[in-house]
Amino acid sequence: MISLLPWHLSALRALSSRRGALPHALLFHGPAGIGKVEFARAFANSLLCESPVDGIACGECSACGWFREGNHPDFRELLPEILAEEEIDAETPVDADAKDKKKSKEIKIEQVRDVAGFMTLSTHRDGFRVLLIHPAETLNAAAANALLKTLEEPPPHTAILLVTDQLGRLLATIRSRCQRVLVPAPQQQEAEGWLAEQGVENAAAALAMAGGAPLEAFAYADPAYQAERKAFLEALTDNEVDFTAMAQRFEKSELLHVVNWLQTWVGDLAFAKVGGEIRYHLDRKPALAKIAAGVSLPKLFRYESELRQARRFISHPLNPRLLLEQLLISYRLAIH
Repeated sequence: MISLLPWHLSALRALSSRRGALPHALLFHGPAGIGKVEFARAFANSLLCESPVDGIACGECSACGWFREGNHPDFRELLPEILAEEEIDAETPVDADAKDKKKSKEIKIEQVRDVAGFMTLSTHRDGFRVLLIHPAETLNAAAANALLKTLEEPPPHTAILLVTDQLGRLLATIRSRCQRVLVPAPQQQEAEGWLAEQGVENAAAALAMAGGAPLEAFAYADPAYQAERKAFLEALTDNEVDFTAMAQRFEKSELLHVVNWLQTWVGDLAFAKVGGEIRYHLDRKPALAKIAAGVSLPKLFRYESELRQARRFISHPLNPRLLLEQLLISYRLAIH
């Protein structure tokens, strides 16, 4: 787990200084990949710490130890089953039947109801009670409505922290009951320095590929991810490629990654068409320049709109191969 990120330190201290006059619900938002969940967890840790230093959790007290081990009695975290599964240590034994069961990509009403008892218990040593919910936009309609009652009548000494990079997908009634906190993004030099400290080679290229989001750049630097991205883009630029076969080849890839590759590729094509600088796929400049010479910007923008629409439905059950096939066919129409 990534700890407190350097570009969050001053903002975390400023927020923690309001410890005695905090609203009951905070909505952390900002671009994807800048560490919003890490910021929210660091803030939760600071609220629960028994001896904070300049607003930051000390890391030494019993409360910090419990938080680090994931068993603080006054902290709960709500997230979709599929994300919770990813956070389980690889060495932890998993029941075979549970493993085969399809994990939900939503936060369900049962999860919200399950924390109802926690919200009414007395807090440990009369401290804070903290509930962290992320990504908040994955609350389904029933779960969001169930959460409203708690947001309207929170118990004393309660902090409900929601995290999202898609504010528009949250119910307006939930947004109106939370105080928004824009989580700061790092400057490019700061992000590149951090990536280099994490052992990322060519941090500038990784950061460009991630659109300036350092945590996404860190994930993108993984050799397996890079190999898959390069294979996809090579197929995408092959004039003889069969897009039906290509969809079958990449149907088991993370669909969000594939749509992201297409979106950033289209963005680079648009930049190249108007004579601008390539922003994302710096290693594919010649191919981008060649394709951009023959594209129509209006058709490209219509395709980008289709990609944005597809991204909204990635979390819903669908046939990845059919969706990918449709997006690839639309891509061919957009560039010819």
